[in-house]
Amino acid sequence: MADVVWAVRHGERQDTVDPNWADHAGRLHDPPLTELGRWAAWRVGRRFADAGPRFDAVFASPFLRTVETAAEICAETGHEMWLEPGLGEHRNPEWFDAEPETLSHEQLAERFDPVRLDHDPYLRPEFPESHAEAMDRAGETARSLADHVPGTLLLVGHGLTIGGVVQGLVGSADGADAPLCGLTRLERDGDGWRLDFSGDTTHLDV
Repeated sequence: MADVVWAVRHGERQDTVDPNWADHAGRLHDPPLTELGRWAAWRVGRRFADAGPRFDAVFASPFLRTVETAAEICAETGHEMWLEPGLGEHRNPEWFDAEPETLSHEQLAERFDPVRLDHDPYLRPEFPESHAEAMDRAGETARSLADHVPGTLLLVGHGLTIGGVVQGLVGSADGADAPLCGLTRLERDGDGWRLDFSGDTTHLDV
């Protein structure tokens, strides 16, 4: 079983700064990171490379922005990563008309060297889902990963992912904070989990 779980939200996404994104997007709801977003993800990687910890496994949501964030981190730390749909974006019917289109896992592995394909996902989200259902799904995914993967884990996801992971492990999302490229740390405490901190962005203060 895992002893420590770190969770990080992706960096700034292109569609939040490009007012014409919908006019030229290949996949409307799967934008890449901006240059600032890649820099922030790189800063996360430098923090871990400089001060630790060393991860036993890295899992990322299969949306492009989260895989790019994880890839920037892994480039600095030397880790491999696996794709876990259960950490993915909230399938909110107010945002999407149908299941959001993403690249296949095989396409992501071709584009990003750290991606490995020898992981059977624990959960696959279904469209649509309520906020509560999405939180429960992310929490169940976090528990499954923590119960089956030993050591120290890094989970890279979305704002919803952070709250769901904290709720799923601790039992409540109280104290969860999810700024872009903010870090959250949880540690196993007896039969349960303790939230050490959430939303830490001090690595971006340069």
